[in-house]
Amino acid sequence: MVYKKHSNYNGAIEGFGYGRINNEGFTNIEDYNEQPVDILLMGSSHMEGFQVPQDKTTASLLNKLFFGKEYVYNIGIGGHSFHVVADNFESAIKRYTPEKYVIIETGSIQFSMQTLVDIINYKIPENIFGSNIRGPRAFLRTTFLRNILVCVRLFAYQVKQFRDKANKGKLEGLDEFNKDDYLEKINMIMQRLNQTTIENNTRLIIFYHPHLTLNKDGSASVATDNEYLEMFKNACSDNDIYFIDMTAVFMEEYQTNHILPYGFANTAVGAGHLNKNGHRIIANELFRRISEIEKGGSL
Repeated sequence: MVYKKHSNYNGAIEGFGYGRINNEGFTNIEDYNEQPVDILLMGSSHMEGFQVPQDKTTASLLNKLFFGKEYVYNIGIGGHSFHVVADNFESAIKRYTPEKYVIIETGSIQFSMQTLVDIINYKIPENIFGSNIRGPRAFLRTTFLRNILVCVRLFAYQVKQFRDKANKGKLEGLDEFNKDDYLEKINMIMQRLNQTTIENNTRLIIFYHPHLTLNKDGSASVATDNEYLEMFKNACSDNDIYFIDMTAVFMEEYQTNHILPYGFANTAVGAGHLNKNGHRIIANELFRRISEIEKGGSL
């Protein structure tokens, strides 16, 4: 799904975002006229970035940081979770032929076995938000629906936070049989993604950005299941994929400057999509890590 080409957008239901949709239906400031792409950015509504001004999104900030040395093109679309991105990965690479890197954004590193099977079988979820909305009224309709559903998203987030706190310390790890099966399937997916990048002479970076939960004593924590995180991380490493976990930089930013990467003044603290701070933190970290690679280092 893409939005109405050359249309303007603005919204203040969650954050305050405004900008212009480019000639392909994406939220890039520039039109795409077959110019060479150095870095292709793929992901969900977090990378789409309707909640912040267009020049404050991760992609826009990266282009400023690279100062013309690397061109970043963003095809992030609402509802395009890791599942959907993985299924569309090969088509996207062949369309834009990124010369250096493909970056995948994901807010989750824990998946059900059925989801892994669906990714392997290229079965795209049927409940992608707005996936069937196209045509001249596409942008108006998706914006209208997004505004209505923002309260539902915030409520769901609050329920998840409550459930995570209630289950903290009670979650059981995978048993050995399920763990082996899970590892096999996540490795199959990463192997396929890496093979696609090899065939197209580029490299893959996946970055994970968790929500932070504020505790009663003022500290922050994350609800990431470390067992799943390690399996995801190892699957990336075993298949020559760069993996970046934003947890540490998010925590450092909060502990040092008391800044959260999610939430807006007109919604709820720490809830919903990435705010301007979140986009800034992620852009700076991606720029730093890519610069290290370019200097001959590693992540």
